[in-house]
Amino acid sequence: MERWFGRVVNGQIVLDDEADLEEGSHVTVWVGNASEPIRVSDEELRLIRRGQTETEVGKLVDARAFLRALREAG
Repeated sequence: MERWFGRVVNGQIVLDDEADLEEGSHVTVWVGNASEPIRVSDEELRLIRRGQTETEVGKLVDARAFLRALREAG
């Protein structure tokens, strides 16, 4: 599975990067709540994408360990 990002422009999805999708390809589209836009900086977007990439290669953090560390740090 591959992932691309884009926006809706004039009612059509326009990808940020050129993608070579075959005609008839099945896609999944996640849409944020358009009434409440989320504003992120370029740096925040870079960190989000890096986290997604790390997840894909199996670089994960155990949620229980993460929450325990947060409680201990607080």
